[in-house]
Amino acid sequence: MDIVIMIAQFILGISILVTVHELGHFIAARAFGIRVEKFYLFFDAWGLSLVKFKKNGTEYGIGWLPLGGYIKMTGLHEIDDEEDGSRSNEQAGSFSSKPAWQRLIVMSGGVLLNLILAVLIFSVQTAIYGKDYIRKLKTDYEILPGEIGLKAGLLPGDKVVALDGDSVFYQDELLSTRILKGNTILTVIRTKANEKVHMHLKISPEIMRLLADKAPTEFFRMGTIFKFDSIYTNSDLKTAGIQKNDRVTELDGKPLNFYEDFLVRLQKNKKKQIQLTVIHDGKASQVIAHKDKDGHFGFSLQAIHPQMKPVEISVPQNLSYGAGRAWSAFSDNGLNDILSGRIKVADAVTGPIGIAVLFGGSFDWPRFWRLLAVLSTAIAFFNLLPLPVLDGGQAFFIGIEAIRGKPISTTITAYLQISGLVILALLAIYVCFIDIIRLVNI
Repeated sequence: MDIVIMIAQFILGISILVTVHELGHFIAARAFGIRVEKFYLFFDAWGLSLVKFKKNGTEYGIGWLPLGGYIKMTGLHEIDDEEDGSRSNEQAGSFSSKPAWQRLIVMSGGVLLNLILAVLIFSVQTAIYGKDYIRKLKTDYEILPGEIGLKAGLLPGDKVVALDGDSVFYQDELLSTRILKGNTILTVIRTKANEKVHMHLKISPEIMRLLADKAPTEFFRMGTIFKFDSIYTNSDLKTAGIQKNDRVTELDGKPLNFYEDFLVRLQKNKKKQIQLTVIHDGKASQVIAHKDKDGHFGFSLQAIHPQMKPVEISVPQNLSYGAGRAWSAFSDNGLNDILSGRIKVADAVTGPIGIAVLFGGSFDWPRFWRLLAVLSTAIAFFNLLPLPVLDGGQAFFIGIEAIRGKPISTTITAYLQISGLVILALLAIYVCFIDIIRLVNI
């Protein structure tokens, strides 16, 4: 059942992203009077489609080959004559008949709508779930790692400071805007021998993929500190002068990080007495507490949860926040890390199999839409690459034409298009191979 949910989420997510991208081209083309012959989700290879219908001169359909989608505009790849690059056989409503600036907008429409989708998703989620945040997360609150967090090298009591050198204020930044990167560096403050040191932990893509089917708390959650709520009369702690609101830092000589940690260790303790290190009036002291006839040690505790600060956000602020998150996801593409040699290409790329794994085998609407927003920015970035068969490559050709005053010749364009297709095919094979290797190694 998990694999069915994973595939269903993948198909739904990719269908939404592809439709939105092609819709961006479609809207721009129609706005400038360009005839759109076809609008397809998935490819109708050899003319075969699952469903199709025609309206206002455009054939809409769903192809049988789930490798993306496309729109076919009249004259898109027939813009010049082979010998001198002059336009021939132009017809009203053709892509080639439009001025360069209009064609450039049409080719940018898909990328623009993908970015708008990401902004809207982040903004709507903020409006629905609020922008509650843990005040001063980077310095004030320690974390309690889950099973996967422990595998990543996190320890109870670590304090999150930064991710790849950028300050971290929201826990979901670790699981959304950074999820498609290669190896990332998580900086934490850790206490060693009573000294605080900065630790730099390399969080591999495999760790993030392990979280695909898990709740974020399997990575880490904010720890809950605690203090004495009441001291029982005639107890050892009362005799020692311990008071309400004093804090416990050690149990039987071992440090205590969190309330949950203390409860677990106290339940496992079969002894009739425990040794507590208590902070009273700024000074640490050791106190022996004995069980009474009811099995109690003479005190009760109060958990101190991380402070959540609700923020009222106006619509403009909401959109601004969504735009900021979308830009963070868009700019955090890993290309600079690849070019600088900080990470390997194999660690930075994710193919269809890897993306399906990211969706996971359990359905969670908020997580689904967050991931979709990140993927939408990834598609926008990928399509801006100057490969001839991508939007960025087409825009590059149009830019050359604007400078030269005439289009690039058909012969050169054809060679570049074929080269681009070969590069994309090789890249697709490579990323699928990397995905399979990762899947086997998880």
